[in-house]
Amino acid sequence: MSRPKTALTLIGVLGISLAAAVTHFTGSGPGVATPRLAVIEGDVESLMTTFNRWKVRYESQGGDRALKLGLRPVPSASAKSDAHGSLTLDLLDGSLHAEAQGLEAPRYDLWLVDSREGAGSEAPANDQRHHVGTLSRQGERWTLEAHLERATLYGFTLDRVVVTPEGAVTEAGVVLTGAPGFMQKLYYSDKAWAIATVGDLPRAQAAAEAKPFDFLLPKLAHAHAREFEADLASVVGDQIAHGRRLFLKETFGGNGRTCGTCHRPENNHTIDPKFIAGLPKDDPLFVAEYNPALKELENPALLRQFGLIRANADGFDRPPVMRSVPHLRGLAVSMVSEGFGVDASGNPIEGEFSKLDKQFCNALGWSGDGSATERTEADVNTPCPDEFHDDGSLKVFAKGAVIQHLTKTLNRIEGVDFRSPNEGELEALEAYMLSLGRSKDVTLAQMEFKSPLVERGKKLFDTKQNPATGVLGETANCNGCHVGAGANSSTTFANPTRDTAIENLRENPALLVDPSIAYDGGFGREQRLNCGPKFDKPCYGDARFNTPSAVEAADTGPYFHNHSVNTLEEAIAYYNSDAFNHSPGAVTSKGADRRINLDSSQITAIALFLRTLNAVENIRTSNQTVQNARRLSGPAAKEAIRLAVSDTQDAIEVLREGGVIAYPEVLKTLEEALTLEKLAALNPVAALRNAMLAKATGLKKSACEEMVTEQVPFFCVAPWSDG
Repeated sequence: MSRPKTALTLIGVLGISLAAAVTHFTGSGPGVATPRLAVIEGDVESLMTTFNRWKVRYESQGGDRALKLGLRPVPSASAKSDAHGSLTLDLLDGSLHAEAQGLEAPRYDLWLVDSREGAGSEAPANDQRHHVGTLSRQGERWTLEAHLERATLYGFTLDRVVVTPEGAVTEAGVVLTGAPGFMQKLYYSDKAWAIATVGDLPRAQAAAEAKPFDFLLPKLAHAHAREFEADLASVVGDQIAHGRRLFLKETFGGNGRTCGTCHRPENNHTIDPKFIAGLPKDDPLFVAEYNPALKELENPALLRQFGLIRANADGFDRPPVMRSVPHLRGLAVSMVSEGFGVDASGNPIEGEFSKLDKQFCNALGWSGDGSATERTEADVNTPCPDEFHDDGSLKVFAKGAVIQHLTKTLNRIEGVDFRSPNEGELEALEAYMLSLGRSKDVTLAQMEFKSPLVERGKKLFDTKQNPATGVLGETANCNGCHVGAGANSSTTFANPTRDTAIENLRENPALLVDPSIAYDGGFGREQRLNCGPKFDKPCYGDARFNTPSAVEAADTGPYFHNHSVNTLEEAIAYYNSDAFNHSPGAVTSKGADRRINLDSSQITAIALFLRTLNAVENIRTSNQTVQNARRLSGPAAKEAIRLAVSDTQDAIEVLREGGVIAYPEVLKTLEEALTLEKLAALNPVAALRNAMLAKATGLKKSACEEMVTEQVPFFCVAPWSDG
C-alpha cells in the first residue's frame, strides 16, 4: 500500500525572486481569488496561516525593528565546517552588529550584496557590493560594530551578506553567507511603506510606519495596493506554483535528476520499493545504473529492494549511510529543532536535549544535521532567528541535496558537475514545500471516532502514563513525542530527536543484503563504537534521529530512517519491544518513564486509529487539490485531478489494508468518489468536470463525517462551497 518516499535530500531547492512576482487576482473559481500562475498542488491559505504564525514569533523577537540573519558556510563537497555567525541590522538607526565563530584567520571582511541577474550561489560580476567593515578576533569570536550611511546606500537592496578573508577582491573565498528569507520578505512587504512604493496608499500613512533603512530590504511587489491582503496571497500563490515547477523540472545543470525524482508528488513526496518497481529503467532515479561516471552514486540493490539512497550525512570525507526518503507533508509543523522549543507558556525549554539540539536549527535529514548547520555548545547565544530559520537551514539543506544527488560526477565541482540554486529559486521551493500538507496540528481530545475500536486506539495513543506509578498496558505513551499525532513533543512543542535503538536491531534487513554498508550513527559527527546488535560497531553520531509525524504514517511506509520495518502494525509493535524499552528514548527529557507493554489487540487498535486519521487527512488534502483543479483548465486541471485521485486512492488503501475493516460503508463511498474524479479528469468540458468534482468532494466529506466527529472542524470541513 505505502506510497513512495521521494528523495530525502532533495528536500529543498526553493526559488524565484520575490520582487519579480507581481501578480493579480483574476477572480475565477468559487469565491477565492486566483494567482496569476497555476497553483496545481499546495495550499495558499495554509502557507498564509504558517506565515501569520511566524509573524507573531518574529515580532516578539524584535523583527519589526531589527533584521536578523544567520551566517553559515557555503555548502561544498568538502568536510563540513563548524564556522557560523549572525548579523543584526537596526532599521531605525542603521547600526549593525556581526559576529562569527569557528574561523581561522585574524580578520575577515563583511560585504552587503545587491544581486543582479544570474544563477548559482556566487554573485555575477555585475553584482553591487558594499564593504561594511572588518571582523576582528576577540577571544573565540570575530566581531564587527558598524553604522550604515543612508545616503551612501540609497537605492541598494540587501540580497545577501558575505564574509570573505580580509582584502579578497572576489567572492571565490566566501567563508560565510546569509540572506533574507522568504518569510522575512513577506513580512517586510506587509507594511504600509512597502505598499506605498508600488501603489497609491497615502504617503503620510506610509511615512508614519517607515524606518530610515527600510529601503534596504527586498520586498514583494504588489499590483493592487488597496487589495493588499488578497494580493499578498496572490504573490504567495505565484511562489508556490513556481517552486513546484522548479521542484519537478529543474536539474540544476546536473545528471538529469530533479528534487521530484525522489520526492514524488503522486506518492506523498517520497519513494518506496513498491513505487520504485513501477518506474521505467531509464528513470533518473536509476542514473547510477546506466551512467558509468555515477555508478557509486547509489547502491542499486538497496535502492530497489528497500527504497534507500546514499547520503553523506557526515560529510563527503566520511562513509555514506543508507537512508529512506522522508515525505514532505506538514513540514511547516514538524521541522523545528527541540533546542528551540517552548513550554506551554511560551518560555524556552532548557534541559539536556534542548542543549544538544541547539547545535542545529531544523530537524531535517533524519538526524537533524542534514542542514549542514551544526553549531557548537558554546553557540547558545546566537539562536536560529525564527521558526523557519532565515539563516537558511532548509535552504542550506536544499543546496546540499543538489550536491549530493544531482551531480554529474562524484567530483562534485560547482559550475562543472552542477550549479547551486540561487536565492530566488531557494525561496520559491521553500514556499512550495511549506504549502504541502497540514499547517497546524490537531487536538485529538476534540475528535471522537465513531468506531469503538478506533476510538480505543486514539485513547491508547493519546494517554500518558508512567509505568512506575501505573499499570503497563493501559497506554501506548505515544503523545509524548507525537502530540496531536504530529511530530512534536508534548513538552517542547518541537521535534524530539531521540535514540530509540533502531540501529541496534538484531537483524537489519539492508545489512543482510549488503554487509559492507556503514552503520548510521544519527545526529553528529563524533565516532562511537556502540552501533549494531552487539553495540560494538563503529558509526558517527549520538544515535538520535528525528521524529516523523504520525498523521502521515499509514501511507508513507516502510518505516524508520533505514526502512527496517515494513508495516504500520510492525512499527507500532517495535515500541513494545525490549529494544525500545531499554533505549534512552524510553525516558523523556525530564526523566519520565515512557516504556510500553501492549498486547496484540491494542496494537491493532492503535494502527486502526492511525489508518483512520491518515484517511481523513488524505480526504482533506484531496479536496484541497480539487479546489485547485476547479480554478484551472487544460493540462493543469488534469494534473491537479490526478494528484487528488492519488490521495483518494491512499485513503481507500490505508482503510482496506489494516486487516480489520472498521468502516465498510465508507470504503464504498470513497470508491464512488474516486470513480467520479477519474471521469472528471477525462472530461474536457469545464462545467461538467467541475460538477463531477463537486459531487466527489461531497462524497468524501460525507465519508470523513462517517468516521469522525470534530468539535473544531479541520479534517472534514469542505474547503469551498458552491452556495
